[in-house]
Amino acid sequence: MLVLSRDPVWLTRLESLSYRGGWPFEARTALPSLGATPPAERALVVLDRALAGAVPKVAVAALRVLYPGASIVLAFNASEIDHEGAAAAVACGADEILAKSWPDVKVSPKLALLRDRALATQARLSADGSLKAERRAHRVQILTGGRWKELSLDAGGFALLWRLLEREGMEVSRADLGAVLSVAAGRELEVGTVTRRLAALKKALKAWKGRIESSRGGLYRLVSSTRRTHR
Repeated sequence: MLVLSRDPVWLTRLESLSYRGGWPFEARTALPSLGATPPAERALVVLDRALAGAVPKVAVAALRVLYPGASIVLAFNASEIDHEGAAAAVACGADEILAKSWPDVKVSPKLALLRDRALATQARLSADGSLKAERRAHRVQILTGGRWKELSLDAGGFALLWRLLEREGMEVSRADLGAVLSVAAGRELEVGTVTRRLAALKKALKAWKGRIESSRGGLYRLVSSTRRTHR
């Protein structure tokens, strides 16, 4: 969950809800911009109305570009969430609105539902069409012999594969993969863990015609086979 707000009380509260739900959490006090490095993928973005500017539709559209698969929530102060405010939120393209004054028992399930809905629709397919990952189900399949064969990967292995698929053909640093793995494990990991887990992932993907390449400087990339598979 990414929360965009300058309200310290709101940020602390959502961080606590995120921790209880076991979700990755990030807070920013300014709207993100598209830079040279793609932003970390998010399933849920909560935008404080106070940070959305005079025309929230512009801020929401920019977030859609940065996080195309995410559910976007617009959070209001209690005084702003009247009928007109709700109508404006719907018109701006947000998936949902909520009041920051609502109790946790109302906010938490609403955010969980939106996050799960976003994750359920997130799937990635390799460039050759023969490796598929579904994020919500943590399901990975390889097309071999004209049939989809399911692989068994734990949370760490899936997190590594998802990140490599997300940036297929591009180099990903060991530090980047280590951060992804740490989030999946819920704790900081030893430096050599990434190397060991990648070796295990390569072995798990042996039936796939693509490969995971490594290069000097601790860089890795996922490369599909040269010819796209018919499906």
